[in-house]
Amino acid sequence: MQYIASITITVSLGCAAMHLTWPSPTLPLLMSNKSPIGRKISPEDGSWLASSFLLGSIPGSLIAGFFIEKFGRKPCLLFAGVPLLLPWITIAFSNSLLALCITRFIGGAGLALISTGATVYVGEIAEKDIRGKLGSAFNILRLVGSLYVFSVGPFISYIALAWSCAIFPVLFMITYAFMPESPYYLIKSNRYDLAKKNLITLSRNSASSEFINSRLREIQATVDYDMKNRANVWELVTNKLYRRSMIVITGVKTIQQLSGVAAIEAYTQTIIEESESSISPEISSIIAGAIQFPAAILAGYLVDKLGRKPLMIISSVGCALALTSEGLYFYLQNIAKIDVSCISWLPTTALLLYLVMNPIGIFTLPWILLGELFATNIKGYAVSIASCYGSLLAFLATKFFQPISDGWGMHVTFWIFAGICFLGAIFCYFVQPETKGKTLAEIQQKLNRNIKSKPIMETKF
Repeated sequence: MQYIASITITVSLGCAAMHLTWPSPTLPLLMSNKSPIGRKISPEDGSWLASSFLLGSIPGSLIAGFFIEKFGRKPCLLFAGVPLLLPWITIAFSNSLLALCITRFIGGAGLALISTGATVYVGEIAEKDIRGKLGSAFNILRLVGSLYVFSVGPFISYIALAWSCAIFPVLFMITYAFMPESPYYLIKSNRYDLAKKNLITLSRNSASSEFINSRLREIQATVDYDMKNRANVWELVTNKLYRRSMIVITGVKTIQQLSGVAAIEAYTQTIIEESESSISPEISSIIAGAIQFPAAILAGYLVDKLGRKPLMIISSVGCALALTSEGLYFYLQNIAKIDVSCISWLPTTALLLYLVMNPIGIFTLPWILLGELFATNIKGYAVSIASCYGSLLAFLATKFFQPISDGWGMHVTFWIFAGICFLGAIFCYFVQPETKGKTLAEIQQKLNRNIKSKPIMETKF
């Protein structure tokens, strides 16, 4: 049941991914003379349209943590389906560029609720031996959404794409309505009977009454500690107990977003068209969406075997090499003016290598680490701040991808992303702790072993 609940909630991330990849097949059409909104938009308009969804997730991230604590994980996650549905309706009925940007901005608030709420929800319902696998499901379901837009978007009409994508938020809201609320939140709200019922639902069929009662006591002890040791957002920044966790999560979120994943997914078809690849942009987009699945599944298998740290390093180095190659091709083509017909395969190959290496670690693992590195009494603030920071970086990367490419050359954009990935590999090697196979309490003790203070959390669960 833990698998079912986690997969159901991550369907919402697939819905969000559709909004992130929607510009890839749509922007070339909107910037053409056949624009479906009645006028040809400029590259600057296109950059705002592509990035407005991420811009909306910035303020959304700041309030998401408060909402999931005030109203519960399940109600907030269910509500997130509404802003994720709204942009598709606007696309279907409005020809206003401003209306599209505004509703995509509102949709970004849904992304913030999903990314914050899903991280907390899965972290609370999952046992430690499958926590990494369930966290990796975030990326697999995200790829389903991306693949759908990459595969279908170039071949159906602008309106048909919107209506077909609108089905998925509705499907999410219907299916997730039957999933149990987090037992942790229910005990925190003094609803013990429902917490026990949901814990039984989430446990394996062979779980004994002793196991259930033991888990309830563990959760209760954690809640008691949480309530007695409430921390505020200022402590997250100033308290030495949280300092290393903040450094690590800031670093990995920087690598995650400034590796350029959001920008590259939004401009995949444009990048392939600019490269004059021997493979058509439409077919390349489908391959780009499909090729990520084996990597995401492999990451889910390896994350609890090989570990978080090795996967982050491998992923960062692989992405850096791919982005360097991509930038080199555009430099030879556009700046050196060398005949690149003999290596016309390189841009698509390098892009595909990037899309394989990214989900192995860079995209997937920061979400897992976010649920592992912080004690329960500060986790809500930490998730909100980290999500806000990540959304800000993703917005900047997406918004300025086209202006930097137009002004300095697309090779510069790719080399910036590559440099971040190289530095990220060094950061992960020296700074990131290994959390594989450890309880949340053991992780806190490892992070703070040099600080002479009472451990952040003593209850193992």
